Parts: sequence; structure tokens; C-alpha cells
Amino acid sequence: MKEISQDRAREYGVTSSHSLMDNGELRYRLVSTDGSAYVRVEASADGGWQNSHYHKAVLETYIIQKGWAAFVELDRGIVLWKIMQPGDVYTTRREVSHNVYLPAGAVIHVVKHGGNGAEADWYADSVLDSQTKHLTEDQILLKGQ
Repeated sequence: MKEISQDRAREYGVTSSHSLMDNGELRYRLVSTDGSAYVRVEASADGGWQNSHYHKAVLETYIIQKGWAAFVELDRGIVLWKIMQPGDVYTTRREVSHNVYLPAGAVIHVVKHGGNGAEADWYADSVLDSQTKHLTEDQILLKGQ
């Protein structure tokens, strides 16, 4: 095996980018020019919601590593809830809004695939945010039962 540099990876179309999100999450990303990506997400010390959104082309596969995650979708006006545990895997559906709540200490992996890389494919959904972001962790757990 031979290590390659960040510059060489970029020549192959892959970059890394890491962020501290507004909700306190840490995100570590590998992103390809073809629109695919891998993201390791570490929840904040307080936990919190991400932002509701949907994709027209990209699919996101969520893998729970540590803790749990609440996964919510808005499908034809109905809010659907899942509480996911370590080892659970779920892939989103195109044009179905979704969001994730992570409690403190949770770690998930997200694989983005199926896009063409030609344009941004992230569309906000304030309706789903208005139905979920105000809920406490206890309320989230009750909805996921």
C-alpha cells in the first residue's frame, strides 16, 4: 500500500472537508466529483436536530454506529418516525423530505450516492422542520415507538 497526498486525491476527484455545524455536530467528509460522498457525523454534547431536506437525485444511506438516531420523513403529508439503533441501516427515497435527530454522543455514517455531481441536490423543507424541531428528546422517543 502506498499513501497518497490530499493533493493527489484531489487530482483523482476526491476531497475532504470537515465542519462544526450550527447544531454542534462534527462532520468529517470525503466528497467525489461524481456527487457521491461519505460523512462521519458525531453528535454534539447536547444532541439535536439536523435540517429537514430532500433530494431529487441523491440517495442517502444512514448507518448507526453508536447511540441511537431518530429518522423522520414527510411522505404525502404524513410524518413517519423510526428510532434506529447501532447496526441499523436506512436509505432515503428521492423527493421525500427527511431529517435526523441525534442524542448526545451518537455517531452515524452517511453515504451519499446516486447523484450525478452536476448540481447541488439539497432542498430545504421548513414544513417538516416546523413539525419536529420543537420536540424534546422524550417526545421524539414516544413518537418513534
